[in-house]
Amino acid sequence: MKKKDIWFYLISILSGVLVWIVVSAVSGKKEAWDSSWYGAGYAFIAAVSFTLGYLRPVLTWRWGVLPFVGQFVWMLISQGVGNLMPLGIIVFGVMALPAVIAAKVGAYLGRMRAKVKEI
Repeated sequence: MKKKDIWFYLISILSGVLVWIVVSAVSGKKEAWDSSWYGAGYAFIAAVSFTLGYLRPVLTWRWGVLPFVGQFVWMLISQGVGNLMPLGIIVFGVMALPAVIAAKVGAYLGRMRAKVKEI
């Protein structure tokens, strides 16, 4: 793993945790996804995933998945294991799909930029 990748991993994971904390604090909801503000946070995660995919277009799926891994871990740390945890894992997995697509689009554009620079 490259040193640069470590920063990208941290940015990706922390973007998800940051969204969870900020949306929960602003809305007063225990779980961020219960808030109407979560959509704005979700757009932020997609933008971060897109940007990371653009900058590091290798194994781009990770940039879309890691923010939700961060949210899941933060939820476990802050709230503990609940009886709906298996459902939560499924929901996080489904919610990661658009962010993965955003990262893939960013990677595609990043590769196109590199090809244009070669010409």
